[in-house]
Amino acid sequence: MRRLLPALLLLAACGAPERQETLSRSPSFRARTVAVAATRGARGKGVAISRALVSRLEGLGLTASNLEESDSVLAGSALSLEAARSPRLLDEIRRATGADAVVFLSLDPSWRSLEISALDARTGDAVLRAAAHPRGDAFADPAEIADAAARALSPLAAERRTPKATRPDDPVDEIPLP
Repeated sequence: MRRLLPALLLLAACGAPERQETLSRSPSFRARTVAVAATRGARGKGVAISRALVSRLEGLGLTASNLEESDSVLAGSALSLEAARSPRLLDEIRRATGADAVVFLSLDPSWRSLEISALDARTGDAVLRAAAHPRGDAFADPAEIADAAARALSPLAAERRTPKATRPDDPVDEIPLP
């Protein structure tokens, strides 16, 4: 039994769920289009994380774009959360991407925690702040980071409605709101 205990603890740690907490959120804010800014603390993996996150957000029904790869003066620039509150910069982001919200990710240097922030692209107000921690010791790769960020950002997506079946045997389809 003593020989099995370390193996069981290791398996339990691998299967442990990712911890995620929403620190603050504007319950009425919904976005259709999101711009993803450069990721701080990504150790050269910022573009890969942004690309993976754009893909995950599009799976949620959001139109998403990577600011680093946009066709504007912002392409290739690393924006900070504080700088993005500038009305001129927000205006440029909206012109370049049509975004309703701007998303910022910040990883600690050892990739053991992720902070997610989203700003309203019109006002610069924070509409979501969340934190996520990996299943194991640290996030393994950009895909795992993007998955955690997408789960935290899912409340920003426009809600879907489900029509009620008129008869018990009628199928129920999900229809996105226009």
